[in-house]
Amino acid sequence: MRIHEFRRAPPAALEPGPPSQQLGCGRAPPSDPDGPVLDLHELWARAGSAVRTGLPRRVRVCATVAGVRARRQGSYDLDLTPTHGFLGGSAPKLHAHIGVESRAAIATALGRPFDPRELERQDVMLTCTASWLSDARLRLNVSAIEPAWRVSEAEPERARILDGLRRAGLLEAQRRLSSPIHLERVSVLHPPGQGWDDVAATLQALAVSGILRVDDLECRFDGPGAIPALVRRLDEAATLHQGREDRGLVLLVRGGGSPAGALDAREVAAAIGTLTVPVVVAVGHRTDAATLADITAWASLPTPSEARHFVLSLLEGAAERAEGAWADMLGALDELERSVRRMGITGCEAVADAAEACLEAAERRAATAARAVEHGLEQALALLATPDRASRAAPDQPASWPEGLVRLSDTAGGPITSSEAAIGPLTLTFANGRSLTVAVLAPVDPATVH
Repeated sequence: MRIHEFRRAPPAALEPGPPSQQLGCGRAPPSDPDGPVLDLHELWARAGSAVRTGLPRRVRVCATVAGVRARRQGSYDLDLTPTHGFLGGSAPKLHAHIGVESRAAIATALGRPFDPRELERQDVMLTCTASWLSDARLRLNVSAIEPAWRVSEAEPERARILDGLRRAGLLEAQRRLSSPIHLERVSVLHPPGQGWDDVAATLQALAVSGILRVDDLECRFDGPGAIPALVRRLDEAATLHQGREDRGLVLLVRGGGSPAGALDAREVAAAIGTLTVPVVVAVGHRTDAATLADITAWASLPTPSEARHFVLSLLEGAAERAEGAWADMLGALDELERSVRRMGITGCEAVADAAEACLEAAERRAATAARAVEHGLEQALALLATPDRASRAAPDQPASWPEGLVRLSDTAGGPITSSEAAIGPLTLTFANGRSLTVAVLAPVDPATVH
C-alpha cells in the first residue's frame, strides 16, 4: 500500500497507573511498577486509540481495488492491494467501506450515477478516514474518490496474454473437452502439504479399492523455478494419460495462505491449454482475481475439498450410467426373449396351418380318386352283368363300352366269360371298333421244360 506523505500527529501518551474501572470487566489487575497491567479489553481499546490518534484525520490512499462486495442497504466493501503489481500472499491488504451517504456524495462530485463496482481492477486515489473495528481490524471509510482513476498496470499485460492465448486457440481448448464418462485415472499436482491432505485420504482410498489410479505429482506453485517445474509436471501428466484422455483428470490443488504466482504465468496457462485431458484448478481460500490457470482450465473450483467432491460426483455419475446401461441391457434381453417366443409361436402356427392345408388337399385328392375308382368299378360291374349287350346293339353300330376295355369273343362272335370258353381263335374288339384275332396258347407244364 502506497500512502502519500502527510504530517503525522504525535501519538497519545499512555497514562501510568491501573486501567479504568469503568470497563466492567471485574476486579482490576494489581499494579506493576514496571508498567501498566492491561486486560484484553483495555489493550484493544488503547490500541484502537493509538491507531486513530497516530493517523491523520483524513488520508489520501493510492491503491488497486482487487474486489468489490455489495453489502446491505446499498453500501459496498472494497478489497485494496498495492498498485505495484501482484505480490501474492506477501502483499499487504486492507478493506475499505463506502457507505450510502459517501456513495451519494461521490456521485454528486462525479456528476453522474456512481456504481462502486466500476472500481474493480482499477488504480484509484481514495480519501479515507480510519476506524478500528471491534474484531481488531483496521478499516478505511471512503469519503471521496478522485475522478481520474485508471486501469491497473497489470491489466494491459494480462489482456495481451489472454489475447495471445485466444489467437493460439488455447484459451477455450479445455472448455471444449467433454466430461470423463468413465473416470479411471487422476493426476494431482500440488505444493508440499498444501491442500493435498484435503483430498489425499479420499483419493488414496479409491486407489486402494482399485476404482482409480492416482498420481501424486508434487511441485511448488510459487517461488524461483516454480513455473518451469509446473510445466514439466503438466507434460508428465499428459504422458501418463496418453491414449486414455477421455477417462482421466488432472487436478491442480493448493490450500490457502500462500501465494500461487505460477498459476498466473503465461507458460502454465499455455501448457494447460495444450493438454487433451481435462484440467481442474482448485485453489483454497481464493479471495483475489481468477488466475490465468483458472481461466484456461476445464473447470475452476474454490477449494481442494470441492475437487474431492467433484471427483466423487464423476464416479457416481459413471456408476449411475453403468447401472442404467445394465438395466437397459436386461430390458433388451427380455424383449428379445419375448420376440423370439412370439416368433416361435407364430412360426409353429404357420407350420400347423400349412400342414392342415396339405392334409385338406390330400383328402380332396383321395376323395376324387376314390370317386373315380368307384365309378370305374361300377361301370366294369355293369358291363360284366350284361354279357348280351353287344348282341342287342344295332348291327350297324359297334357296341360301346368304357375307354380302355376290350371285348373278347369266340369265332362265332359270342362273348368269352370264362377261361374254359376260351377255345380256338379269339377276337379282341376295342372300343373304337378295331378288332384283332389271337390264338389261345396251351399252358406249359414246367416239368416238361428242360
